[in-house]
Amino acid sequence: MESATFRKWLAERGCRFEAGRDTIETHGHAYVTVHREDKRAILPDLGTKKALDPRVIRQIVDELGLDWNELPGPTSRV
Repeated sequence: MESATFRKWLAERGCRFEAGRDTIETHGHAYVTVHREDKRAILPDLGTKKALDPRVIRQIVDELGLDWNELPGPTSRV
């Protein structure tokens, strides 16, 4: 799933986004903190057209307490 599609799906469920920058050693890794109610998750900021790793998507959905079966795409997920 593309990053933009996932962000739109999260926004439709009441999530808000906060840009951040992680400074590990001397190199920074861009990320976005996603907030939903009292929960939060870290979303890598790869760009809008980049495909996200399904494991990352599943982890974020679980951390935010959302139902991953509602994700857009094929309904037959393993």
